[in-house]
Amino acid sequence: MEVSNQIQLKFHSVDFPVINLNSDKPFFQREENTINIDITPKVFYPKDQADYFKIIQEIKLSSDKYFSLFILAVGTFELKASLDEKIRKSFININAPAIMFPYIRSFISTLTANLGNVTGPLTIPTQFFKGELEEISDIPQ
Repeated sequence: MEVSNQIQLKFHSVDFPVINLNSDKPFFQREENTINIDITPKVFYPKDQADYFKIIQEIKLSSDKYFSLFILAVGTFELKASLDEKIRKSFININAPAIMFPYIRSFISTLTANLGNVTGPLTIPTQFFKGELEEISDIPQ
């Protein structure tokens, strides 16, 4: 049996530095009350740490006439810079946002469950990430 070395993608943490909720009236999740979901992942490469990168995900949830919720999630990852560029890009563009997503999903469920009738508990569906992430030069505040 042949054993090969695995590529070292390390997930260090996810932080939620921005949470913005606006509520016009209580939201009750019914079939006619749809929730709009927009998740935009981006990548940030710190200039002083070649093996590190951050995935910034802007999550916007809203329901017309009820509420809007904006969350900024920042995930910190480590990946050896000496990797083949194609493999490196695959880990950054697909794997890293997918690794972060369950933490974001859980955070949203817990947050909204504690808001009472403002939104009620929201469980966002599983997301699939593909394509190249936009590279940004600074983390939004």
